[in-house]
Amino acid sequence: SFSDAEEAAVDVASPAPVDWAASSASEKDLGDGLLRLLQPVVKQCDSRLEALLASQTALLKQVEFFSEEIEKFNGQKSALPLATYTAKLVASRKKLKKVETMVMQTKDRIENIARMHNQLLTSEASFRERIEAQANVVSETPSKSEEEQEKADGSAATKETEELPAGTEQEADKET
Repeated sequence: SFSDAEEAAVDVASPAPVDWAASSASEKDLGDGLLRLLQPVVKQCDSRLEALLASQTALLKQVEFFSEEIEKFNGQKSALPLATYTAKLVASRKKLKKVETMVMQTKDRIENIARMHNQLLTSEASFRERIEAQANVVSETPSKSEEEQEKADGSAATKETEELPAGTEQEADKET
């Protein structure tokens, strides 16, 4: 009670009889194809393995060489006097640090002196300007006491010339 479509589906699903003679030829062709496909990859892996082994051999020789050198170094009775050189370097470093500190202090002092010098120059310039301004003010406006003194000096000179006899006027002019 299968329909025709179902029967066709069942026929497709059932395995077909195998021809062993034809199948072995196709397997042989498949094997040959895979061998030709994988052969370059296998050769490349072999060449890389050979290069790796060569580099490992070279590395082993280098390690042996350095081992011999280390044994020679360990065989020496006196080691290099690194402690004395280290102490000298530490002492030199301390001296350089002191010198650097002194240079920085000297530099700071020089900067302070220069700053103070500039301040002194500016204050001196402003002081001179004030003195000159006061001198200009004083010379432009004479005080009353100076005017009175000039008048007194002028009147005294005229009195002296009036009191002197006639021949002494020339002598008074010579004195002044």
